[in-house]
Amino acid sequence: MATSNVNESCLKQETRNLVAVYPFYRYGKITILSTPAIKQDGAKVIQAIENFNSRETDVVLCSSMKSGTHWAHEIIPMILHQTSEYNTYGVLARLNFECQTDWDDLEEESDPRLFHTHLPLSFLPKKLIENRNKIIYMNRNPKDRAVSLYVFLQGKEGVPVWTWSEFFDNFILKDDLYGGWFNFTKELEKAVVDKTANVLSVTFEDLKLIPIQTGKKIASFLDVNISDELIKDIFDKCAFGNLKQHKLDGSRDLHPDGNSTLWRKGIIGDWKNWFTVSQSEQFDQLYDEEMKGYNVKFIYDDNICKL
Repeated sequence: MATSNVNESCLKQETRNLVAVYPFYRYGKITILSTPAIKQDGAKVIQAIENFNSRETDVVLCSSMKSGTHWAHEIIPMILHQTSEYNTYGVLARLNFECQTDWDDLEEESDPRLFHTHLPLSFLPKKLIENRNKIIYMNRNPKDRAVSLYVFLQGKEGVPVWTWSEFFDNFILKDDLYGGWFNFTKELEKAVVDKTANVLSVTFEDLKLIPIQTGKKIASFLDVNISDELIKDIFDKCAFGNLKQHKLDGSRDLHPDGNSTLWRKGIIGDWKNWFTVSQSEQFDQLYDEEMKGYNVKFIYDDNICKL
């Protein structure tokens, strides 16, 4: 599906279907955004994901929530299909595992199919892991990611009004959304190191600071021969301001007034405007405890790299 005008698409306020993402759906020890499919029968959706009959050509974008998912979702299809045309895959939810209500309909999709999920690696289709399908693992420094998640959720249908301090105490320090950021990160980092799955690690900061180099790395992983000229064109088209105008924005369906809340600042280091010194220190201590033994590097501003 290809379109270039968000405001004249299926996302018009008068025709959109308002979706309440909260309260989150609990499945075992984790919580999941309450998509319509999850609300209908969450356990059935999770089981369907596990047993999904993946094709050898399927590619999966596996991302922690608010890590640049929609950005990567625009870039990856452009690389796959060697084009700089916008929105060739439509809204992100179309091939999102947690949003599926008609699994048979996916058989109509042509190859290569680009799927997406926020779920941890252990929830992905068994066949996809066994066949070593290509998985692009998208992550972001956890402080900026936490701020982006907080701002994104505010004002959404069904979401209570939380102060930043309340959100920090109850949703960052006690994170179980999609299994929690730490669990999500450790599972995929372990898979990268142990090669138990065919995973390429990409970060928000990589796309921001070294876009051409990162684009070439993605293309190589996908076995796509792509020219330097096209890579540059893709990243020009996918600059923050351009995507804000052209990317299909499903977040309008989550806001009572139909407001777009997908594109905010797109910068590195905004966390410093939100975290107090005490909160930053508290999170650093938690990070050090949780990530002990994992050599993960994130950039927290344009000049500082945290080990």
